[in-house]
Amino acid sequence: MSISEMNPRSEDAAATAPSLRNVVFLAYPKMGLLDLSGAQTVFYAANIALVERGLPGYAVRTVSVEGGPIQTAEGLVVETERLDRLAETPIDTLLVPGTPNIRQTLANGGPLVDAVRTTSAAARRTASVCSGTFLLARAGLIDGLRVATHWAMADMFERMFAQVTLDREAIFVQQGSIWTSAGVSAGIDLALAMVEHDAGRDVAMQVARRLVVFYRRPDNREQWGALMNSQYSVSA
Repeated sequence: MSISEMNPRSEDAAATAPSLRNVVFLAYPKMGLLDLSGAQTVFYAANIALVERGLPGYAVRTVSVEGGPIQTAEGLVVETERLDRLAETPIDTLLVPGTPNIRQTLANGGPLVDAVRTTSAAARRTASVCSGTFLLARAGLIDGLRVATHWAMADMFERMFAQVTLDREAIFVQQGSIWTSAGVSAGIDLALAMVEHDAGRDVAMQVARRLVVFYRRPDNREQWGALMNSQYSVSA
């Protein structure tokens, strides 16, 4: 069975999903470390809260197209499984991290984009952190949807993907089975929202307390305030 032949992506598939939710992080060279580890830590903390309640949790898998060690943009190396080893694995959530080198990643990313497309088709929901939204767009997964990405990449995103509506202020956006977030640490907000969606507010609150982060930011719509109000931008 190929990945594309597995369960179709649908929020309604929750009723038939396995009791343990498989969350697959698709890694690739020069991805952002916190894009990956921030969201992973949320699911790790959620497992602690769920086990305490006698409830099933998450099985987190980190995969890449070829498998093996993947070096992040910050230099840390992450060990990954080969993606095709998941051919018989029901996937609950696909999460695609971003990278500060998104232009180079897109230029060289044919196999990666194909992997995003086929794995998303097998997953109940698909999510991206930061510039991972570019990969969802290149894979044709978000045409006509409203999405979020890193504020500094907003101009470039709109030039490249006019068929997608970018919400420049959003910390994260859910549109059906597609979830997207703003830059870097916003992946934590995104994962917390997913945990709340799956397991309820009490579990999400416990995760936020354990990680010492906001359950919801004081203004959940605003990506950047006075401390981030600079001229920094990324151009195509």
